[in-house]
Amino acid sequence: MVDAIGAPTVAIPDPGPRPGVARGAITPEGLAQTLAALLPEQAIVSDESVSYGRGLYQYTHAAPPHDWLHLTGGAIGDGLPVATGAALGGGGQRRVVSLQADGSAMYSLQALWTQAHERLPCTTILLNNRTYNILLGEYTNVGATPGTTALSMLDLGSPPLDWVKLANGLGVEAAQATSMEACAELMVHSFQQDGPFLIELMIAADGSH
Repeated sequence: MVDAIGAPTVAIPDPGPRPGVARGAITPEGLAQTLAALLPEQAIVSDESVSYGRGLYQYTHAAPPHDWLHLTGGAIGDGLPVATGAALGGGGQRRVVSLQADGSAMYSLQALWTQAHERLPCTTILLNNRTYNILLGEYTNVGATPGTTALSMLDLGSPPLDWVKLANGLGVEAAQATSMEACAELMVHSFQQDGPFLIELMIAADGSH
């Protein structure tokens, strides 16, 4: 295509050194930095982080070569199936990392069973803020003020979802992280496994931690 249209050669900017692992409280920037620090070569990222992940990309420029698969339109719930399909398409040779919002994951959590059944190299980083935060944002966008009933429909904390137990029940090893250090340790552990692993990353409803 470059030759056919006579496109000029453009040098790819130097992204600088690969970042180190973030420490302390969980933040979107810290997660992106840690992902860039630890991501295996030729990994695939399935991104359904929704509102939490809107600023992730600039922090992963210095990661090893990888593919990034985005949420398609408004297809909430496609993150886990996309990760499963990518792992199958990669022949089990490429680690797939799912950045997965908790509410969206409830649409298709059965994909975890498929990952366990097929022994797929999938690491799910489950972003648990116990709310449909993206829908709260949509209320703000249209100038609406939701009442008690509307807010209760977007609350995933009554009762709270236990993603470690949910994953275990579908045959996937899992553990919870409440700091960036713990998240990094679990990411390293998961990347060494042959099959799937889920990290329940506890973040605040405001997207901080």
